[in-house]
Amino acid sequence: MITFDTNTLPDMTHTGRIPFFAGIIFFALTSACRQDHFITDADYRSKVETQFEMQKELARNRSRQLFGVFDQQLTTREEEALKFLYAYSPLSDLADYTGEFFLQNVRSSFAARDTFSWGRTVPENLFRHFVLPVRVNNENLDSSRWVFFTELKDRIRNLPMKEAVLEVNHWCHEKVTYRGSDSRTSSPLATVRTAWGRCGEESTFTVAALRSVCIPARQCYTPRWAHSDDNHAWVEVWVDGRWHFIGACEPEPEPDLAWFTGPAKRAMLVNTTVFGDYQGPEDVLVKDPLFTRINILENYAQVKRIFARVTDAAGKGIDSATVEFQLYNYAEFYPLFKTVTDNSGFCSFTTGYGDLVVWAAKEGKYGFRKIDVRAMDTITILLDRKPGDSYALELDLVPPSENALAVSVSEEAKKKNGERLAFEDGLRGSYETTFIDSLKSARFARLAKLDPDTLWSLFRKSCGNWRTLTAFITLVPENRKNLIFPLLENISEKDLRDIDTAVLLENISLTSRSLLLSVSNDDFNRYVLSPRVSNENLKPFRKIFLDSFDGEYIAGAKKDPERVAEWIRKEIRINTTANYSRAPLTPAGVYDLRVADPHSADILFVAICRSFGIPARLDPATRIPQFMSQNKWHDVILDEKSTEPVKKGLVVLENAPGNGKKPEYTTHYTLEEYKAGFFRTLDYEGSPMVQSFPCTLEIPAGPCMMVTGNRLTNGTVLCGIRVFDVRADSTVRQSVGLRKNRLPLPEYGKINTESLGRKITSGMVIAWIDPDKEPTKHLLADLRQKKGEFEKWKGTFIIVLPSEVQKNNLMKTESSSLPAGIRYENQPGFPLGYTDLKTTRGIPASLPVVIYVNNDGIIHYLSEGYRIGIGDELLELLTGG
Repeated sequence: MITFDTNTLPDMTHTGRIPFFAGIIFFALTSACRQDHFITDADYRSKVETQFEMQKELARNRSRQLFGVFDQQLTTREEEALKFLYAYSPLSDLADYTGEFFLQNVRSSFAARDTFSWGRTVPENLFRHFVLPVRVNNENLDSSRWVFFTELKDRIRNLPMKEAVLEVNHWCHEKVTYRGSDSRTSSPLATVRTAWGRCGEESTFTVAALRSVCIPARQCYTPRWAHSDDNHAWVEVWVDGRWHFIGACEPEPEPDLAWFTGPAKRAMLVNTTVFGDYQGPEDVLVKDPLFTRINILENYAQVKRIFARVTDAAGKGIDSATVEFQLYNYAEFYPLFKTVTDNSGFCSFTTGYGDLVVWAAKEGKYGFRKIDVRAMDTITILLDRKPGDSYALELDLVPPSENALAVSVSEEAKKKNGERLAFEDGLRGSYETTFIDSLKSARFARLAKLDPDTLWSLFRKSCGNWRTLTAFITLVPENRKNLIFPLLENISEKDLRDIDTAVLLENISLTSRSLLLSVSNDDFNRYVLSPRVSNENLKPFRKIFLDSFDGEYIAGAKKDPERVAEWIRKEIRINTTANYSRAPLTPAGVYDLRVADPHSADILFVAICRSFGIPARLDPATRIPQFMSQNKWHDVILDEKSTEPVKKGLVVLENAPGNGKKPEYTTHYTLEEYKAGFFRTLDYEGSPMVQSFPCTLEIPAGPCMMVTGNRLTNGTVLCGIRVFDVRADSTVRQSVGLRKNRLPLPEYGKINTESLGRKITSGMVIAWIDPDKEPTKHLLADLRQKKGEFEKWKGTFIIVLPSEVQKNNLMKTESSSLPAGIRYENQPGFPLGYTDLKTTRGIPASLPVVIYVNNDGIIHYLSEGYRIGIGDELLELLTGG
């Protein structure tokens, strides 16, 4: 196996430089087809040219960096491919990358097409939309395309296309496995350097690898599951004439097999965003000048087109009303699809067989209703509510039912694949042994004269990026070393894994504490020293702003930070549609381009303020930019149409006496502010402000909606809605009450207690797991998070694994973080020793399987396969909550 060390790769992210020998290869591969058209359809070519000119005007402030590439000699297909990329690039890519970078990606794509036999079979439109584009999600773009091509080409060159897909996925599994993290998406090379990532990063990485070898690939999302509080991303690949799905970095013996096959049958939407003006056979959700979003749910589940009609009180259809088809998830109504009505008041959406809330609004009025897709195909929404209304209601929201799975792979193939996965785990594990260990960290701490425990905690989180941290620490001047830990502890864990030395050194060298003596150390570290504002890519910005504004201006801005807002309003053009990828522009990119989406402009305000030594942030709940003055936070509104500060009031939340458990934000409840006919969730997830009751929150004045939900084991949610008014400079008290399940405990079957070899007292939980699969990793994360609560329970908890080796590895790596008292066992086969385990659903087959058995052997809880929140559900059952 060829290997590469991502720490020694040249930095090609912005410059697009490529080694000379590789340039010769590209030239040889492309010289024979200088006059071949990349786009053979003259009408489509004309459309691209028109859109290219519009983008050229939009990005005129970076004309040299982006379009100077056309001054060199290019082949016809290179020029057309470059224009296609520019024509449909999101704003972030026009702001933060160069023409040379895009040209090298174009040449790498053509080299792959000319290298592999299937390159000649990929239709032009699929190559254009699912091979050539560099961006997959909202990741930082990097040089992965030609790095991956170089490593993979000899490994798969002589394979048929299907086998090549499977082999690429095995290669991906050698490099990366699943682990949860924050929502910012690492670049493919950063994910390789870390050796793990969440599903969005695994799928971004796998799509990048497949595209690098000319295999059409797209990232697919169910934005939220209907039956569980989570989402998931995977990959579809085009092989020999049709699309197939694979689990990213989760190889199976055949395509169209994955652990999420069952959950996908219960989805209400699976979609993907296609780069450019895509003309394909799929159901179109959004047709934008820059992208096409398609609905591919029909590939996975039974679907139905539903219709909504929006009317006034007289029953007349309302034209151009905004409608959202919303799904309950994470204690909010998440908009799966947003559209407008036609002149008869109608709109439609293709979805699965579950419950949705359909919400409509226009001109200050709104209305909503639940639709049961199983029983209905048309619903009427009356716009009968308005701001100031107060009301409460209850909804039972039922997901699509579970469906039986047809698995068509032999036990021999599964065993062979499992053995290979274990070998690949070993390869990845060998790479991870190159990460710095505690002994080397301690030695380095002594040399650097830093606290060894604090430094080791940072090194451990940095994974394969630890060399960046050592290089940074080595270069910090002696008089700045006191800022090393405050800086590193106030960026995210993911930043530690992919930040570069230049960003860290700039923030150390160009940040001064001396003039901010009135600011607390914590506020200085978090809101002046730290470069992390939101989910933007971290690149140096302080020197740019300190050099671009004179001392007199900076001094004036320190006295009145509104001057920074005034400069942004005057100099930065706000574009609300061009940055569809959701990857924020870097502050330096906004400054160069002089165009930004609203979120990137807000980040720019904070970055400029911090560069000047002004504490600044985005409000944790509303994401409005703020600066600190006299130890108080002040909102800044950059929208020229509304520069008035947001009026606020206080909400005091109390735990309702009847709750059997303490409600958790985004798990059991949320607060949502009213915006133009819809309610949007305030972002208190993980905030210390909502960790205990009563809690007091300062939120925007106006209508507020509290959503509560109690999710049952079958996925049904007992939901409550309460709408009330928050008055400016006033306080309102609200009780957070969760609806109770009034039904008796379900019975899923019975287990012969004698076969367990022990007497059950206080009940028993048994979990059969596969520790290498993502669903099991979610279960283990649940158990770690609820460790203390499970340790208070007096019953028996058994975890069963397929082999002695897996049992010993789990005990070695996880037992200290899991609840004490868990017994670990192993048995080959399924159901792993308890052959008489038969439930009302038959013998379970999809891991993890978790059951709760009472003293008489009756199974009162059964979870099979992928599920989020098993820990909460078990604790509610075990504690009588």
